Amino acid sequence: MLSPEVIAEQVMEYVVWAAELVPTLKSLIWIPYSVAVLPQGPHFYTWLLQAAGYLLLDNKKKKLLMISQQSDDDKNILIDNNNYGPVFWQIWKNSMVTIKNITRDIGAKKSQSGWKSFTENIISQLSFLRIITETKEIIHVSVGKKASEIQMKKLLIWIKNNIQAYNIILLTNIELPPSTTFKKSEERKGIAKIMQTPRTSISLLSLFQKILKTQKKEAKIIGYVNPKNFSKTKKWMMIRYICAIW
Repeated sequence: MLSPEVIAEQVMEYVVWAAELVPTLKSLIWIPYSVAVLPQGPHFYTWLLQAAGYLLLDNKKKKLLMISQQSDDDKNILIDNNNYGPVFWQIWKNSMVTIKNITRDIGAKKSQSGWKSFTENIISQLSFLRIITETKEIIHVSVGKKASEIQMKKLLIWIKNNIQAYNIILLTNIELPPSTTFKKSEERKGIAKIMQTPRTSISLLSLFQKILKTQKKEAKIIGYVNPKNFSKTKKWMMIRYICAIW
C-alpha cells in the first residue's frame, strides 16, 4: 500500500499529463463545471481521466458531494461520518450537523467502521481533491445496488436543492450491453448515446441522467479507456472507464 504522500506525488504527474495529453481539456479548462462522472479502477487505467475531471470542476465551490457505489449494505444509501487525511497536511472533518441533516433528508444510514468497499471509494480520491481542488468540505454518499427508488428520489431532490453550492463527483464505470459492438472510430459516439439513454435501474448512471434532465444539459465526454485493449481477461470486455462532465 502506497503512502498518501507518494500517491500525491503521482497525482501531480497525472495532472501535468492530463493538461498535455487530453485533447479536449485545453478548450474547456476555463469553463467551470459542477458535475463529473469519473471511473473506479486501477490507477494505470483511470488516473489520467480522474485528473482531467477534477481540473474541470468549479474551483470557486468549496464543498464537494462524492457519490459512489458500495456492497457493504446493498439495500441502503450510506453517509460517511469519518474524517480523512492528512494528505499534504490537510484533514477533512465532516460537520455532524450536515451529516445528520442529509441522513434525515434522504433516509440514509451512517457508515460503520470496517466497511471496506465504502472507505476505499473515497480514500483513492483524496489526493486529487487536495492537489487539484480547493475543497474544504466533503460529503461522501455511497449507494447500495439494491437501494430503493424512494431513497434515490430523495437523493436526487437533495442534489437539486444543493447543486449551486456543491461540486458533484459520481464514481462509476460504464458497462456496455453484451450485444453492443462499435467500430473503434464510432465507439465514443456510442458511449455518449448510452449515457444519454434513460435507464430505469438503480445505478449511478441513471442518477447522472436524471441530474442532467433537471438541469436541461448534455454531458461532455472528455475521454475514456477501453481496458480490453490492455487485458485478455473476459471480465473487462464490456467495461469502459470514462471521464464526463457538465
